[in-house]
Amino acid sequence: MKIEILIKDSCFGDFTPRTYNTEDDDIRSILIDVCRFIEYQVDFNVSGFGQDRWPVDTGTDLAVFLEQLPETMKSLKIRQPTNIDFYEQGIERYLKFSHSDINDIYKISCTSNTNWNPDPEVEKIHTPELLEMLSNVKDTFIRIMTKLSPMIINHPWVMEWKNT
Repeated sequence: MKIEILIKDSCFGDFTPRTYNTEDDDIRSILIDVCRFIEYQVDFNVSGFGQDRWPVDTGTDLAVFLEQLPETMKSLKIRQPTNIDFYEQGIERYLKFSHSDINDIYKISCTSNTNWNPDPEVEKIHTPELLEMLSNVKDTFIRIMTKLSPMIINHPWVMEWKNT
């Protein structure tokens, strides 16, 4: 399994954040706005379970993934079970992470709610390697937000997201 963000063009242009309302918005609103803004300059790549390139996009699926990332990483660091749900229409895949004390490995089970079937259904990865891969995705996205706008990177919701 591999998850990464690749920057194709680092000239992101001028991102002007909108005003976020605590009643209608949360971190997901910011993640969606940023992901849609960078959609054509960044590739979000996920592979594994027999498919070299999952049908994910930067505009929607990256935001869905990033929303879950801090809690997922928190669980992984303490070797607890966790999951990531790619719930958007067209991808609809669910990853379940189960830790094994033997060799500090996570077993990742993939379930599909589409016609696609994972083969293999389970992959294994060493916990430090998994954490490094996910940290790289998070760090890359933080660098992108920092470049886009000081207002966004310093927004309280983003500060909480990046420090979780």
